[in-house]
Amino acid sequence: MEHRRTLIVANKNWEATALMTVLLDAQACPPHFPWPIRLNHPRTPTSDWRNPRPRGVFHFEGLPQDVRGSVEVEVWCIQDAMDPSVSSSNTKEKIRILPQLFGGIDAMPDLVVAFGTAGFPGEKSYNGCVVVGPHVFIHDPFRDSPSASGHYWHHERTDCLILSPPLSRDLFKVPRAVFGESLHSEVEARFIAPPMNPAADLALLADGDYTAVGVVNITNYDDYKWADEKALRAFESVSRSSGTQARVGSLETTHGIIRLQSEVPFIFVSGVTDRIGHFDTDVGVRPYAQNFSCAHNAGVATAWLIPRLVEFLMAQGL
Repeated sequence: MEHRRTLIVANKNWEATALMTVLLDAQACPPHFPWPIRLNHPRTPTSDWRNPRPRGVFHFEGLPQDVRGSVEVEVWCIQDAMDPSVSSSNTKEKIRILPQLFGGIDAMPDLVVAFGTAGFPGEKSYNGCVVVGPHVFIHDPFRDSPSASGHYWHHERTDCLILSPPLSRDLFKVPRAVFGESLHSEVEARFIAPPMNPAADLALLADGDYTAVGVVNITNYDDYKWADEKALRAFESVSRSSGTQARVGSLETTHGIIRLQSEVPFIFVSGVTDRIGHFDTDVGVRPYAQNFSCAHNAGVATAWLIPRLVEFLMAQGL
């Protein structure tokens, strides 16, 4: 019987906490959502960052008459495995530990979900909405700063449009199977409005053209004011020249480097916390409440996606 792995990789520990809060609540999840077969949540002050373990592992079996096997869904948090003496925003440290979470070349997953919170373009607020897409674009604002190269992570695929593997796009071509109306209604009914400038209509926004634009190597939050603008301009330039329909789905830091770890089917799930350029007013006033409510909404979307992604994997025979 075939056994498959799906990884859900969260960035910050508070994002993983919101996700696990949802996954352990029967009212937030689809019917018959399994209890984890392994549970390492919540993390405690004595948890060993040198020996990272998934926050939870959920086991899904095929039907008894089914020979398609089983899928285990592992929930990981990057910050859980990072050296606490280093900034939790340090891209180079994230890159160091990501292979541990993926399990090495002999244990590559069959599907990856990058999970986190993010900004969304435009003056109209989408705060509290959740964006799902398959593509990434990574901007390195220090790419041409060799004098500082020892402090930063650089890669040849930065400032390039990284399209999803073909099977990722299939998730968006079969909306009745994965992103149908029933998914939207169940998910959106469970969304919580964030306190700061919430969207008029809290919605799940899923599209095969959405791209997670990532800004790496930033540890000083003040630098996002100029780095975010540079990232968006770089993406727009590359997107126009590529001839694709790719468009900004979210702006954050980590979805892209998670995507670089493998070439298996991939999607990102971003809980929108702020309008790009308005972080101070949308998040900075009440950061805990704003971040947690939006990460919770991303967790709800993920919870309802998981069984559909499991079915998709089994149907593909991956």
